[in-house]
Amino acid sequence: FVFLADLARQITVPVNVDFMAITRYGAGRRGGAVRIEKDLDIAVTGRDVLVVEDIVDTGLTLGYLVKNLGARDPASLAVCALLDRRVRRLTKLPLRYVGFEVPDRFLVGYGLDQRERWRNLPHLAALPDQETAPTGP
Repeated sequence: FVFLADLARQITVPVNVDFMAITRYGAGRRGGAVRIEKDLDIAVTGRDVLVVEDIVDTGLTLGYLVKNLGARDPASLAVCALLDRRVRRLTKLPLRYVGFEVPDRFLVGYGLDQRERWRNLPHLAALPDQETAPTGP
């Protein structure tokens, strides 16, 4: 949401903003099923859609999202990511806009968190190696 707010202020054409909440659960961090916890309130049929992500990692959840939104018949569908951790990618993704490619480090700040901490930092920071593996599914 932090990146989206800054991005929206730079877009010069009229925009509508909506949010989805998506989770991947079961089979560890790299597998499992994807579930939409909160869907869009605005229909995307016939509209130009830009999916905005803070960071793209394995791509599994985003791949599901792109397929799901594509089935809703938008006029166009593109993905914009501030950070691309391509080294961990498990699936091919259509990333149209990428801010930075980042190494395989756990990053916090500028909206990114670790267990709900450090999300409000005004900059990005890499956690020390001993804190790179978040717990839980």
